[in-house]
Amino acid sequence: MHTYKISSLRWLLPIVIALGWVSACTHDRVDPAYAALVEQQNDMPETGELGPGDKFQIRVFAEEDLTGEFTVSTDGTVNYPYVGRFQVTGLTCADVEELVTNGLKGGFVRSPSVSCSITEYNSKRIFIFGEVKKPGSFAYKSNISIIEAFALAGGFGERANTNNTKLTRVVNDVEIQVRVPMQEIVEGRQRNIRLLPGDIIYVPESAY
Repeated sequence: MHTYKISSLRWLLPIVIALGWVSACTHDRVDPAYAALVEQQNDMPETGELGPGDKFQIRVFAEEDLTGEFTVSTDGTVNYPYVGRFQVTGLTCADVEELVTNGLKGGFVRSPSVSCSITEYNSKRIFIFGEVKKPGSFAYKSNISIIEAFALAGGFGERANTNNTKLTRVVNDVEIQVRVPMQEIVEGRQRNIRLLPGDIIYVPESAY
């Protein structure tokens, strides 16, 4: 599971933990800890670092031969025309753009205009278990929401206790768990939440 060290959110952890404890006795309303995470999700770290198995596209304006999709190899590298093989694990697309731009400036393209976009994450996963139609682990997508994640899992099972869905996340080496009001999110009465790599979602079975 990925661990996020977020200094700007360090103050939030005791609040989330305390509110999570209080909410254990208040299943008839939204978990305050969930509301706190939603409010702070814009402060969550960018998760665009590349890793083995990830796919990304490089476009060079007016240079079709230099445009294409690349897959990060198991050793964390890619091989790009005129630039050669270079390490990309841990880099963002902005880092790749800079490396490729500098490499092409060596006489191959006078003023290259390079753009990079991640097309598929495979080094980062999210996990969905319990009462869903297709439980398992799924490749993380940048800014994926919990609604989109359930679509990947085929939706809820017939006996899903949707409003008692649990989200487990590790922040600053502390594992937190919050109750997610999925039914209310689906109905538009509560805000959606953006997931992070390593998040675990569990949907319990209804007792009825």
